[in-house]
Amino acid sequence: MSKTAHIPFREVPYLPLKLKIDRRPDGTIYLESGLPLKAHPPHMLAPLEKWAADRPDQVWLAERWPEDPAQDDWRKVTYAEGLAAVRRIAAAFLSEGAGPDAPVMILSKNSIDNALVMYAGMWVSSPVVPVTPAYATLSQDLVRFRYIDDLTSPKFIYVEDGKEYQRALDALDLTGRIVIYSRNAPNVPRAVSLEDFAGQTGPAVDEAYAKLTPKTVAKYMLTSGSTGEPKAVINLHGMVAANAKMIRSVWDEERLDEITGGPQVMVNFLPWSHTYGTHSILHNMLDWGGTLYICHGAPTPQRLAEMLRNLKEIPTTQHTTVPQAWAALATALEQDDGLAEVFFSRLTSMAYGGASMGQDIYERIQEVAVRITSERISLSAGYGATETSPTASNVHWPNDKMGLIGLPLPGNTFKLVPAGEKLELRVKGVNVTPGYFRNPQKTAEAFDEDGYYRLGDAVKFVDPGKPEKGLAFDGRTVEEFKLVSGTWVSTGSVRVAAVAASGGVLSDAIVCGLNREEIGLLGFLNEAYCQRLAGAPLGLEELVRHPSVEAALRDGFMAYNKKNPNAAARIARLLLQASQPQADLGEITEKGYINQSRTQELRAEQIERLYSADAFAGKFLF
Repeated sequence: MSKTAHIPFREVPYLPLKLKIDRRPDGTIYLESGLPLKAHPPHMLAPLEKWAADRPDQVWLAERWPEDPAQDDWRKVTYAEGLAAVRRIAAAFLSEGAGPDAPVMILSKNSIDNALVMYAGMWVSSPVVPVTPAYATLSQDLVRFRYIDDLTSPKFIYVEDGKEYQRALDALDLTGRIVIYSRNAPNVPRAVSLEDFAGQTGPAVDEAYAKLTPKTVAKYMLTSGSTGEPKAVINLHGMVAANAKMIRSVWDEERLDEITGGPQVMVNFLPWSHTYGTHSILHNMLDWGGTLYICHGAPTPQRLAEMLRNLKEIPTTQHTTVPQAWAALATALEQDDGLAEVFFSRLTSMAYGGASMGQDIYERIQEVAVRITSERISLSAGYGATETSPTASNVHWPNDKMGLIGLPLPGNTFKLVPAGEKLELRVKGVNVTPGYFRNPQKTAEAFDEDGYYRLGDAVKFVDPGKPEKGLAFDGRTVEEFKLVSGTWVSTGSVRVAAVAASGGVLSDAIVCGLNREEIGLLGFLNEAYCQRLAGAPLGLEELVRHPSVEAALRDGFMAYNKKNPNAAARIARLLLQASQPQADLGEITEKGYINQSRTQELRAEQIERLYSADAFAGKFLF
């Protein structure tokens, strides 16, 4: 039992849990929520219209740019101002031939201008194509970027900074296309600043709004999955609009506003080029009628200070992020009571997604919460994919166990299909994509004979006798492998357990051992935590050989192996990496988790070192 298990949770106004379960003779299990899906708008623009009318002066979005001292104060846009700006940009899009066959590509960090262009494009039925900035700025050959451009054929390209994206723009044929920018005009055939682009509204803007339906394409969200070129996932307006209400259908919303003392507030950095950031954060806060503070920090040595600065200044009511950020935040909360007092002051719930999180991070955060507030605060998880827009299930009850994916949200059905000793998860519902743009083969492969989307994941009941306790992730079905002995290894399960066993030293790991005699890991360090262990702001090259890091890993994995002596789980060797996984190279997926197969392919030499008889810095045998 954890040190804080006896401490009560701060009130979380979830509705009473209900579950429908249908077990078939062939072993297939169908799960549905017993709660009804709340009424949702037909499209993603309706909430903006609603809150501009109901709360015109409330702040919708706020941002500041830490690298620009002139913009160190928060720039804020109210709902009324946001709606007016979206309408003006929509008018300009219409005058230039916007519509279903004229997509809008976005190359930008998260920003107010990014959001205004995004919603204006969707207003006029031009599918929005948010592109991971790394594809256009860090790539050496721009192959993926050009592929995306060919696939989606955008008529409009928005760049936050024309100078930053000039090399990417030079790689494209821009004949007949318009490049819209916020800063630093690019050298292209036709460029216009966003300020000059925005037009005068008129009847055409209202007519475009009236044409929107749940079946109108809102976005082409890019995902590469485990391998291959990016696929453009068709996101309909109705999918995303319904998904926001699916999440809210498990809350007593009036009680939530009473507890927090007003509309919801979030501070968040998750990128809008990915479904988690743009739909679970940006659009959900719009649907809630809340305020989103756009954070330009992140859990990296260069940007961590900005992330913590924002969280120390803005008391949030909900906080959702990826495990890597929670790991960095746990360390900061332990060190800074001032940060902890602000962070926990209004918080009703915490959540993570994108990857599984170790129990150790939860325990560290709760110890600080209890010390500061005398309460625990629920830390739960959501689960889904770009194809489910994105949240298909979550843990909608006070939670102290990491690794759960919860239960289906109202509006979709889970189908658990026996696959060997595991249960493969498939889903159908109002939030599921109709397929991939211009890719009928992949679309056909993605769905089973009953129209359920194949997620490629295995799940298990936390307690088979009590299914209402929820589901847990049981590994990627495509990432299972055998040791030379024939023993099956569940990559997902081993990875999560290994990161937890490191006690905070590792942020992630690659699980190796295909056709080998034993499991080995390529380990990626949690730099902030390791610098704390070392007592100095050292770089990765020094940290991988630091005695304090070595001692913590040896203690952690020796204890882990005593509890897991079987070949399917025992970790025999570890090689620390002196470089972090690179999203531009495909080592990090659009979901934010590490791509096991791609990283092993790129680091084949490191795997050979891992299994060699020679000694290397950062290499351990257990």
